[in-house]
Amino acid sequence: MGEDVRETPGSSEEGRKRSGLWNKRKVRRKREVIMFEKMERKLVNVLLFFDLFKMKTKIPKDFTGVMRTQDRRVRKLVKKAYKIPFYKERFDKAGVKPEDIRTGDDLSKLPLLTKDELRAWMNEEAKNPKYENWFHDTTSGSSGVPLMLLVSPKEKAYNMANWFRVMMTAGYNPFVGKTMSRKSAHSVTGGSDTFLQHFGILRRGFVAQYDPEPEIVKQINAYRPDFLYMNKSEFMRICLYCKKNHVELAKPKFYCPTGEKIDDTARKLFAEILGPGIIDSYGTAETGAAMVRLFDSTEYVVHNDSFVVNVYDEKNRPAKEGNIVVTPLYKTDLPLINYAIGDRGTCEMRNGVRFITSVQGRMNDFFRYETGEVTTFFEIAPIIAHCEDIFQIRFIQESYSKIHIQCVQNKEVSSLSEKEVEEQLTAKLNAKFKHPFEIEYEWMDSIPPDENGKLRMIVCKVKDA
Repeated sequence: MGEDVRETPGSSEEGRKRSGLWNKRKVRRKREVIMFEKMERKLVNVLLFFDLFKMKTKIPKDFTGVMRTQDRRVRKLVKKAYKIPFYKERFDKAGVKPEDIRTGDDLSKLPLLTKDELRAWMNEEAKNPKYENWFHDTTSGSSGVPLMLLVSPKEKAYNMANWFRVMMTAGYNPFVGKTMSRKSAHSVTGGSDTFLQHFGILRRGFVAQYDPEPEIVKQINAYRPDFLYMNKSEFMRICLYCKKNHVELAKPKFYCPTGEKIDDTARKLFAEILGPGIIDSYGTAETGAAMVRLFDSTEYVVHNDSFVVNVYDEKNRPAKEGNIVVTPLYKTDLPLINYAIGDRGTCEMRNGVRFITSVQGRMNDFFRYETGEVTTFFEIAPIIAHCEDIFQIRFIQESYSKIHIQCVQNKEVSSLSEKEVEEQLTAKLNAKFKHPFEIEYEWMDSIPPDENGKLRMIVCKVKDA
């Protein structure tokens, strides 16, 4: 009996031709994608405007339509994410399929994405040449090691448009108003530099945020911006200088302290020096601006068409108080699903819409003990919040037994001497610490920010021990 030999499609002449044709199409398609991304990168500002025109720039009175948009984008996001090996593995380990996720609340079925997991994933993806035309953004590293983030041109454009949306939600028109911000590595001289700026469109100035305070005030007063934004610690330094020296600072219609949580003490100081136009925008370099708190409002409103902001308890279940977790819905190329920001917060549900009623700051700010125990910032936060004698404070844990405290006294309110404030604060802190510390104080006119322009509340020098 002869051997039954059957040709597979790939082994036959016709099969080989089909396979070769398929490979050629695949290579051609890959080249087309790369060329398209190159073009998108060049046209990122054009894409920005297309995205902005489609965004809602007012806080809606009725969120029904916005929440329908959110649910639709959630379903689209998880379907795309499941095709990515990194997320398919996470879905499968959790026993979740894309069809199990129908709403933003359903995202609680999936695990959290930590900063370390994101860093490892991004570093691995960056080795792939297909990301050559993507933006390789880097965070400031305020919570540790800087994080590199791969961002496609279209998502970069959306993120930028979303920042314009934050301004416009407050009532600012970025096309005809004058914007002023801190200088960055990519900043150029402000004023009428570009073709559009000659016609009064998208005018933007820059302030040298590391200059002496008198020079910064001079720059702001000369440019008189309609919208001013810098890191919160930079605003604090300028406002404390103006308050102490009775210096008048041009009041912008709107201003946005970024990079750090804005506490009530800072909010009062800003209102006194800069006026009532404060915009408290919340988000990260990784996610973009996810929600906003305007002027004298007591809560943050989420940009629900573009983000899901959830609050989870320690078991990652939806809760009224707990960890703030953000999912940007516009990031579908390399998604960030259930990204753990590192902050705690409280929320309130009204008519199926989640409003964030407070942001309490970093969860990873610890005082550490030789026993392995820790005290979190939240355990001592009430002491700081109710100490009206102090404007600004930073804790530097030098060792397991010693803490150095930098602080700025609120001399207009405080009737105590520096020594009396030290004695009272030391007693209250050591009553809360698990083990008492030797505490020394350094009184300053303002606390200088870290190299990244931000100011960490707790600097623990024994964290690696």
